[in-house]
Amino acid sequence: MSIKLGKYSFTGPIAFRDKIRDKAGIYAIVCSVDSEYFLVDVGESSRLRTRIENHDKKDCWIKNCSGQLLIYVHYTPFLKQQARIHIEQELRELFHPGCKMENNIWLIDDQS
Repeated sequence: MSIKLGKYSFTGPIAFRDKIRDKAGIYAIVCSVDSEYFLVDVGESSRLRTRIENHDKKDCWIKNCSGQLLIYVHYTPFLKQQARIHIEQELRELFHPGCKMENNIWLIDDQS
């Protein structure tokens, strides 16, 4: 299954963090509530698994998602950090993610 955020395809949901490769890419933390999907957070890292496992907002993701937290990744092995930051900012402007769900935009892109 995958999810499309803006013009980028993300692989997931990934059930176990140890299945996430510790490679460069963009991560999307999504909350699923009654078949609706909300982007909780998006970020970039040169080491995705390490970043997600040690993220300072992880407790906030868990506390404020009344459904199931899902992790999606978009690996970018050939992009430098500045290009990953550009994608992160693009997605933040498009979806306005935030740890608190009341301000988040429902992801209406097709799930497949």
